[in-house]
Amino acid sequence: MESMGLLKYPVKFVQTLRGGTAHVILFNDGKKYVVKWNGTTRKRAKEAVNEFVAAQLATLLALPVVPFELVYIPDEFIKKNPELQSKIYKFRPGCQYACLFIENSIVLKELETLPSKTEVKNQDMLAAMAVFDQWVYNSDRTMSNWLLERLSDGSYYFHMIDHGKCFPGGYKWSPKTLRQKQKYNMKYQESYQWIFSILNKEDFTSYVEKIISIPNKLIYEVIQSIPEEWAVSKKESEALYYFLVNHKNSLPKVIDKFIKKYNNNSSNKKKR
Repeated sequence: MESMGLLKYPVKFVQTLRGGTAHVILFNDGKKYVVKWNGTTRKRAKEAVNEFVAAQLATLLALPVVPFELVYIPDEFIKKNPELQSKIYKFRPGCQYACLFIENSIVLKELETLPSKTEVKNQDMLAAMAVFDQWVYNSDRTMSNWLLERLSDGSYYFHMIDHGKCFPGGYKWSPKTLRQKQKYNMKYQESYQWIFSILNKEDFTSYVEKIISIPNKLIYEVIQSIPEEWAVSKKESEALYYFLVNHKNSLPKVIDKFIKKYNNNSSNKKKR
């Protein structure tokens, strides 16, 4: 239990975030965490699973995913906080996904002017994050899903957030959706276009090999670490494992299509 971080317990409800299914909660370690609940609705059945798996894979690659862990929310805490007694969503006690609440931050969408390359502290990670999204089939890297932490020197440190819609099928993936032959039909994202405007295509291709070289054993271990109470069946976990292995081996072709999609966009003007 201790290795899962479940010795932490909530002490104060802070706020509900946009969308209504995630909450900022203060825990006994004195830190605030964004809690994403397992199975809030049927439509979001795999949200916590996707967040947990994607965050672990990103960690293996040393990508700037927000520090995360599993936490336990008791029934008493839910009962004493009216905000958690929704008629629309089911906020049930048990093991939940939690990531650190980053103070002094803003999402990319809220900036009046998009940052230049020199204003991004971890600019070397931008292409890597985009390539990672293609591997895990993240269909939701909108301008609202890049978190920028303001640093004292005026620059920004980029964090990856919101991986609930990863994998074919998103919130409701199944062995069937994972095994279907994947066509490159990821919807256009303005955020990727911005990245292409400040980087070169070589920045993207250079990261592909790093993902391909991840040992399959590590991917298997990530899948096996999904909490039992989240009720991912053996059939589902096997399908997710094979999707990740097969899709990483297809990554060179996937990234080639990704580059053509954004590099050839008429609105793409390089800023050097």
